[in-house]
Amino acid sequence: MHWDHTTNSTNISPKIRQIIEKIKNYNPKRLDVKGLIPSAVLIPILSSGSIVFIKRNMKVKDHKGQIAFPGGMIEDSDNDPVTTALREAYEEINLPKEKVRVLGLIDDAVSIAGYIIHPVVGLIEYSNIEFKPNEGEVEKILIVKIEDIIGARYNESEGDLKCGFYINDIVIWGATGRILKNFLEITGLRRFDS
Repeated sequence: MHWDHTTNSTNISPKIRQIIEKIKNYNPKRLDVKGLIPSAVLIPILSSGSIVFIKRNMKVKDHKGQIAFPGGMIEDSDNDPVTTALREAYEEINLPKEKVRVLGLIDDAVSIAGYIIHPVVGLIEYSNIEFKPNEGEVEKILIVKIEDIIGARYNESEGDLKCGFYINDIVIWGATGRILKNFLEITGLRRFDS
């Protein structure tokens, strides 16, 4: 999947500017939960106003067929969650770390599969990026407009555990849904009834 968009700081939309300001000034809540597998995901924000998601294939150990952010387990060689998120984004969708401007982290999340997830928000301001799914893990790459996410139907049952965003034929639920909801609230892009 080819994404061809040229941008500079003068043509960034107000929504992207809002994301940049809110994330760079945010102090994320860290969870200290023993026994969970440390992991990190990248929330890749395209400066054109979209977010990149992946659909996991049926070959992966956990989260088969689910819509997710690029990410995975923190390895011993990773210095921090940012290193993990950037490494995994390169492995899963061929996104070079040099093309990502890390804005910051948001609150940790926990998955029912036993992972503690550190979400990293990154802005992609470069043109001519050739996204390519790693066939061993990713069925396809999805680029979803932020406007469509803001306007998506949202359901929540059993608390936050089964929250879901319904965008056309895409359902974003589980840990990814909770991370996305938290991202939207932190950035002020959407409010949710408590």
